[in-house]
Amino acid sequence: MSILDVTEEQIFHTLGKGRDPNYKQIEKVRPVMPVIKKTYTPTQPVKAQAVQESVKLVPSPEVEESINKLTNELSYLNKSVGGIQTMIKLYIFLFALTLIIFVGLLGLYIKYYKPL
Repeated sequence: MSILDVTEEQIFHTLGKGRDPNYKQIEKVRPVMPVIKKTYTPTQPVKAQAVQESVKLVPSPEVEESINKLTNELSYLNKSVGGIQTMIKLYIFLFALTLIIFVGLLGLYIKYYKPL
């Protein structure tokens, strides 16, 4: 039995309340889904294709020199950026530490300050 086959009367009987006397049955027709036939057409067999060997290009000495120069500059730039990031993290840490110390000293001052 599926959940769609459960009637209102069965639900109310299960809950122990009985059927609502003012209830009027509504006729509902369930739509019938048409069955779609799948058609399959086999594909043509694939012919073996000749595999081409990959051609390796040999760069000229000027290109290699340019690539090496760019690689070295990029490495230097990465080191510089890493240093700047480390410095910023250090400054943020020192600022937070100074703020914590200041708030602690202010709290001690407020707690133990006795006016004359």
